Amino acid sequence: MYASVFTSAILVLVSIGYLYLFQKDRKLKLGAWYLIIAVILGALATTYLYIGLGISAVISSALVGVLGGFVPKNFPFPHKGQSIRMAIYCGSFIGMGQAFLEHHYLFIAFAGLVSGIYFCISTNQLKGFGGKLGTLAFVGVAVSYFLTYIFFT
Repeated sequence: MYASVFTSAILVLVSIGYLYLFQKDRKLKLGAWYLIIAVILGALATTYLYIGLGISAVISSALVGVLGGFVPKNFPFPHKGQSIRMAIYCGSFIGMGQAFLEHHYLFIAFAGLVSGIYFCISTNQLKGFGGKLGTLAFVGVAVSYFLTYIFFT
């Protein structure tokens, strides 16, 4: 009981922070749809390596991060490769979670979508902050779990 109240409070505070960032910019920069897809693909690839092939969660995340590091600098648009690398690595943090739902790949894709949206919102605001990718992954999983808990149970 206390853990769910604590998690809900953190979720509300982080969401208020992201809404503040959105209000500050006055526009949502979701033109980078390829970043959302990169987060989802990173999460699904890590989940498949972890659950499907039985590789440990940390090794799966590291492998996806290393493979994501090979994305060319100018892919898919000039000078956007660094953002795609970061998005894939952010998705790999999502895929490290346990399969606690029956349709875990669908949940991981949904969490990747939520984290990808938060990733696009906060790309310019959180430059230079350590732990940004892990925090975005946590927020995406927490929001996804909260929404699936509310609407499907």
